[in-house]
Amino acid sequence: MSLRVSIAVLLLVLAAPAWAGPKVLARVNGVELTQVDFDQVRNEVVPVAAFHSLSPERMAYYRPKIIQRMIEWELLYQEAKRRGLEVPKKWLKKQRQKTIERLGGVGIFKRALKQWGLTERAYRRYLEKKYLVKELLRLEVKEKATVSDQEALQHYEANRGSYFRPEARRLRHILISVSPNATAEERAQRRALAEEVLKKAREGADFAELAWNYSDDPYRVKGGDLGLVHKGRLEPELEEAAFRLEVGQISGVIQSIYGYHIVKVEGRTPPEQLPFEAVKEAIKRRLRQKKEKALREALLSRLKEGAQIEVYEE
Repeated sequence: MSLRVSIAVLLLVLAAPAWAGPKVLARVNGVELTQVDFDQVRNEVVPVAAFHSLSPERMAYYRPKIIQRMIEWELLYQEAKRRGLEVPKKWLKKQRQKTIERLGGVGIFKRALKQWGLTERAYRRYLEKKYLVKELLRLEVKEKATVSDQEALQHYEANRGSYFRPEARRLRHILISVSPNATAEERAQRRALAEEVLKKAREGADFAELAWNYSDDPYRVKGGDLGLVHKGRLEPELEEAAFRLEVGQISGVIQSIYGYHIVKVEGRTPPEQLPFEAVKEAIKRRLRQKKEKALREALLSRLKEGAQIEVYEE
């Protein structure tokens, strides 16, 4: 949990409802977890900005997930304590002071703690828990989830088809837009304008200038230049025409739900196998994330095996 989020949690206490108190929601190895613990980890599951806009139905959906995260956080904290991990006193003092400054003074800070049902000792434990959980995950997950170049290469060789750049076309585009509410007569007028522009293009007029003068596409300011476009990025009607043309050719008038289009192919790049060096870091990042997930799940599974966990229904 970041400092920004922890401060956001404290800020929320100023508007905390009267029922926010020490009600026990779960026990982990005899340690009581209350509404305060619930709200401290809620931001990891629900964005802070959505706290006050959740419907009862959505809150009911999130509640089991939040309780599960709350229990996992407590298990990790207890394991960190068992291993003798410690929090630097300077860090604790610095975090407390930053929170006080962000809230606007000691008075507001103490009022927030009181309304939230927190003592200074409980708040200190919250900071301690945040630090130790992060430290344990660093030791057991981050530092162990290493990926060598050889592992990345093996993954690349086994999945070469996933690292393939498809054929692309360099396109210029003109759109003569048509309103969805246009009458048949208005559509005919827009179609006639598109045919007129196409005729000018085929007679040798500068396509970029035509785009600037006639196109309703935002790319008109770039002379209709769409850049390199890979398959799957265009409307089906446009893609079919664009990838059928040769370099230098201009399409006919193509109709879509947006209106009438004209495209010109100005270049082509053939399909290409991406070299390992170009994708190595992305592969290592993906494999590292996969390892981190597996290591975290394995750690939590071990901790849950020998734990006494009780969850109380509302």
